[in-house]
Amino acid sequence: MSWLGEGPLPPQGNKRLVRPALLPLALLLLGTAPLQAQQRIVAVLPQAPPSRAESLLAHGRLRAAEDAFYSAVDAAPRSPSARGELGRYLASRGRFAIADVLYREALRFGADTPSISQALVAMASYTLDIDRRLIPGVRLPVVEAAREAARLEARVAAEESAPERRDGRTVPFRFTHTPGALGSFELRGPGGTRRAVFDPGARGLSVSRADDAALRPRSFGARGPGAPLLIDALWIGETLVLGVEARVDPGVPDGEVRVGLDLLWSFQPIFDEIDGTMTLSAPGTIIPQSPSAVQIPFVLGFPGIWLIPTVGDSPVEVSSARARTLLAKSRWWWNGVHATLSVER
Repeated sequence: MSWLGEGPLPPQGNKRLVRPALLPLALLLLGTAPLQAQQRIVAVLPQAPPSRAESLLAHGRLRAAEDAFYSAVDAAPRSPSARGELGRYLASRGRFAIADVLYREALRFGADTPSISQALVAMASYTLDIDRRLIPGVRLPVVEAAREAARLEARVAAEESAPERRDGRTVPFRFTHTPGALGSFELRGPGGTRRAVFDPGARGLSVSRADDAALRPRSFGARGPGAPLLIDALWIGETLVLGVEARVDPGVPDGEVRVGLDLLWSFQPIFDEIDGTMTLSAPGTIIPQSPSAVQIPFVLGFPGIWLIPTVGDSPVEVSSARARTLLAKSRWWWNGVHATLSVER
């Protein structure tokens, strides 16, 4: 297995204490992101001057950046900013459990509660069994809180009553070089099908209208642009997806939906750009690694995902022209354990 990076990173179980950043790491990627992605990123979390570790990350120096984050916590074990910066870095590498611990420790040491709360909420969309109403410092609007309660109830009820899931099935996937999208596939709801466009920079599921006849979403008192919705069950091929959050976006064409990275994250899809397919796995499945696969490190931007093709390179958005060239004519999937994209030819 070849590695495009600076050697092995410290294992996820490393217990050295290092620093919650008040600056989202995603802001460091602005120089390489298109304007629309920049606007999405800036809206997520407040800005602050970058630390040395964050600057290293922005220049693709992952090993050096991680060492700097850990060293900062070693030097100031009770510093809330040091712990938060490390937590934010680890979240961006998909190490959500450790990041959650560091964020909460940062709060105990006096970190800015709104900033840490926003980071926890952003991370929660990748770990769908978390009740966002219980995140410290979070006060969801009434309609959002109602949707969150219904989402968790739907997941529990559907899990208990649904037939055995048939995961690991392959579905057709139409790849594209359209900016902001990787491709599309068919999504099936209780009343019909929709063309689902996979946009890694999107969040959850976006629909054009609250009364979509195919998906039959539930609304919670608001139905206009931005209204929070809930779809109890969807199918991607034979794979059942439960308690799906959705939002009204008038910019989405009729008959189409936009799907974010967070919605597909736990299913670890394998994209085959030669056969034009996507294969989903059951959550928790470990995909066997091929010795010939190239590992390209990634950084999550909440939303979005950036690749570090070689050491010293600025991160590139996965739907960018350069990233699409790297992935063309290959099978690829994200490896959450190592925070890499595995690319096999």
